[in-house]
Amino acid sequence: MPNKTYNLELVKEHNRTTVIELLNSIGTTTRSEISNLTGLTRATVTNIINELKEINLIEEVGTINGQIGRKRQLIKLKNDAFYVIGIEFGVNIIRAGVFDLSGKDIVFIEKEINSYGKAEDVVKNIIKVIDYLISKIEKDKDKLKGIGIVMPGLVDSQKRVLETAHPFPLLKDYPLAKHIEKYYKIKVWIENDAKAAALGEKWFGHGKSLLNYSFVVADAGLGAGIIIDGKLYRGALNSAGEIGHTFITTDFIPLENEGGLYKLVEKYDKPINMLLKERKNNKEIEDLISQITQYVGIGIVNLVNTISPEAVIIGGRILECGYSVIREIKKIVGIYTFSTKTPKILVASKKEDAILVGGASIAIEQIVSEPYRFLLNRTNMYS
Repeated sequence: MPNKTYNLELVKEHNRTTVIELLNSIGTTTRSEISNLTGLTRATVTNIINELKEINLIEEVGTINGQIGRKRQLIKLKNDAFYVIGIEFGVNIIRAGVFDLSGKDIVFIEKEINSYGKAEDVVKNIIKVIDYLISKIEKDKDKLKGIGIVMPGLVDSQKRVLETAHPFPLLKDYPLAKHIEKYYKIKVWIENDAKAAALGEKWFGHGKSLLNYSFVVADAGLGAGIIIDGKLYRGALNSAGEIGHTFITTDFIPLENEGGLYKLVEKYDKPINMLLKERKNNKEIEDLISQITQYVGIGIVNLVNTISPEAVIIGGRILECGYSVIREIKKIVGIYTFSTKTPKILVASKKEDAILVGGASIAIEQIVSEPYRFLLNRTNMYS
């Protein structure tokens, strides 16, 4: 027999999250407007608002005139209600920051590391970075409620481990999150970089006004994060959006072999960043980037024809090649999309910080889904 109390709590959590996400999307509003937009009764909305005020998640910011001369209280999310740490764990580099609920970075650090080293050494390096960040918010460190770590590769977000040996073989199946949780006694989440970037747009960018969209990371490799009905879609096997590992010929060569910037490295044996700087004075590099862009466009066309999103948001270092890349992708999508309507092609709101901010958004998304657990009751919060 179903547990009615448990089901009721699930409904309450869902309603709270709905209200929080709406406030994030539209900003300052009134209780009656929340009721109209969500379909929740005014009594339910009032109860939720009172609960969220109790845990200091929202604030009242004045009044407006309502019907029959009544004043209506304006409410909004309290940006500094809590902090999270977002960590972008890349190839031999780690970028991290402390963020508030508006996506503002309070502190930032970027550090070169050996990401191919022993897992224990990777943990030590991450802890050093987190220690630095916490030292910079010493007086507000109690506001820190979660840590989101994002990395390339196939990530099992439930087990919070990297599932594949690529690109970090010594981290495969390693309980990275649990080791960091044990050290700080704070909840840690791990996610794929493209999926996190897609969620970052939901909280801090274009996704505030979109329900169905995809974020494509066009960098050394090629991957996508997919948002369906406002929720991150991971798929049954955690591999949704891996467009770089799709095929377009019977040679079964992964698309990212042709549409990833690593193709530059294979040809010139230099770091991607260096080659991108050299491109303006080297027509051969420019031509190869143009070829790579066409394959990125093909990948996006296949994605669009499969999931039919409202928009495709593009991030990654390919943006450093200038707007001509976006123009070419728009052209390809416009010609080859099967639908008579084509989705918007947009540039990542946070540009080079899209993945880092995605790390913060992973933590924020989880915290607001269970605000009482993380913002009020600290017992067993990291289990």
